[in-house]
Amino acid sequence: MQPYEPFTGVIVLPDRAPFGTTSPVTLGDGQPVASIRWHNWTMRAWFEILNEYGATTLASGSTANAWGRRYRVLGPHSEILLELKLGMWGPIGKSRLLLPDGRILTTVGNWTSRKFSIIDQHGVTVARLVTTSPILSSRPDSLAFELTAPVLSIVQAIGFAQCMRAAVAAARSSGG
Repeated sequence: MQPYEPFTGVIVLPDRAPFGTTSPVTLGDGQPVASIRWHNWTMRAWFEILNEYGATTLASGSTANAWGRRYRVLGPHSEILLELKLGMWGPIGKSRLLLPDGRILTTVGNWTSRKFSIIDQHGVTVARLVTTSPILSSRPDSLAFELTAPVLSIVQAIGFAQCMRAAVAAARSSGG
C-alpha cells in the first residue's frame, strides 16, 4: 500500500494521544499502515506520522499560526500535504481543507461530538468519521475515518484526523 496515493476505505486511528508512546493506525481489517507519535510538551500540537514499523517519518503536522486556527501537515521534504483552516466557530460548523493541487474540501458537522463529513466542491461527501465497533476495532479509544472517494492519501487522511483531534483538544482546553 502506497501511503501517498489516493485511498478509499476505512482507517482506524487513535482518539487520544497516549503519553510518551506512539499509537498504531490500521485499516478496517486490522492491517497496520502507520503510527502516530505526539510531542505532548509543545505549544504547537506537533505530531509525526511514521510508517507502520515506526522507523520512517512520512509526515509531520502542527498548528500553523499562534491562534490555533490553522493546521498544516508537511511531507518528508517539507512540502505541504494539506492545510486545515478552521471556521469561525471552531470545531463546530464548516472548515476548509486545502490540498496541494488547489482543491478545497469542506468539513461539515460537529468535531467535538465526532460527527462530521468532508464534502468536495460539488457537495459530494468524500469522507466521514464513523463510530468504531468491535468489527472495525478492538481498541475502545479509536476513531474510524471512512474515505468514500479517492481524494486523500492515507498520510493526508491521518494528518487531517490528527489536526482535527488537536483542534478539538484545543477547544476543550480553552473552554470552547
